[in-house]
Amino acid sequence: MRIASIETRRYVFPLEPPLRVAWDPVPRTDQEATVVIVRSDDGLEGFASGDALPDRELLERLLVGVDPLRTEVVRELCETVDFHHGRPWTVEAAVFDLVGRALDTPCWQLLGGRSERLIAYASSAELVPVEERVARVAALRDAGIRGVKIRFHHADWREDVEVVQAVRDAVGPALEIMVDANQGWRMPGDLAPRWDVATAAQCARALEALGVYWLEEPLRTDDVDGYRALRSRTDLRLAAGEMVRSSHEARDLIVRGGIDVVQSDVVLAGGFSGCRRVAALADLHGRMWSPHTWSNGYGLVVNLHLALAVSTCPFVEVPYDPPGLTAERRDWLLPQPVEIAADGTIAPPVGPGLGVEPDFDTLEQWRVG
Repeated sequence: MRIASIETRRYVFPLEPPLRVAWDPVPRTDQEATVVIVRSDDGLEGFASGDALPDRELLERLLVGVDPLRTEVVRELCETVDFHHGRPWTVEAAVFDLVGRALDTPCWQLLGGRSERLIAYASSAELVPVEERVARVAALRDAGIRGVKIRFHHADWREDVEVVQAVRDAVGPALEIMVDANQGWRMPGDLAPRWDVATAAQCARALEALGVYWLEEPLRTDDVDGYRALRSRTDLRLAAGEMVRSSHEARDLIVRGGIDVVQSDVVLAGGFSGCRRVAALADLHGRMWSPHTWSNGYGLVVNLHLALAVSTCPFVEVPYDPPGLTAERRDWLLPQPVEIAADGTIAPPVGPGLGVEPDFDTLEQWRVG
């Protein structure tokens, strides 16, 4: 079996009403997505999505003729493109989907099969009044959700802490609460000031008494020395690295920065093979890999497969903040939404590879390229 071709199809899905995510000052009126199709010379296809693929022609030239079972060769070729151009990792994910289909095996089993299900934490999107956030979290708890992530982004972080306090008072100690400070990076054009180590330490100490499971991205992603300093000033788990571009950035956050949870995203940084290496490095240091999953529904599925395969973290991120962000709205790219079970756990669609076959007839109404 050899890779024979790579195709991309681009879509724009309207968001009405617009989605106002906490980390973006501009309301989102649509979502763009690129589906990658990798075909073999014997007629099999693998699919993935999660980021744009502007270098399709270059990747096709490099990968056509390669045995897709040689996944380390695929990773190394993608790395050469990543260095010079766009993030190419949806191609690598589609290759793994192809391999799983060829071997009639789900990717999570192919890659290690550590867990069959993980506990979903509902990752919120919007900044809403405290009463609304309490009501949303209580509804999630009543539906069986066992963990939530609350977004910070008020002008004064103390207002954000008050939201966490109100949620904790309302739902009690059993529900795990993660906090995302969203200080690691900025959307294009956003010049809002970031926290320094002193601010992050003060906030962390305020959250310790509230039983927060982890504090995510309290500092810039590249502030490795800052993370090391912060690690010595709080007992909270620290999480970071969701938008790292390379494995060595994730490595430095673990080894030098001392973070507890590294969050590299399979479709953004290193693919299955690269993130599996990061997860192994984290495990060797007594830390955890638990991926960022916010690209689109396909990106969630890709990251969920590797998390099941290798992660030592009992939780996995699931973007879910109804009514603003429902499973149906998040997973418009998939034939059916990925649902959280009544016991609060989640697993990918059943089937070989990623378990997803795109419904291209339905998607055609949003196709732009």
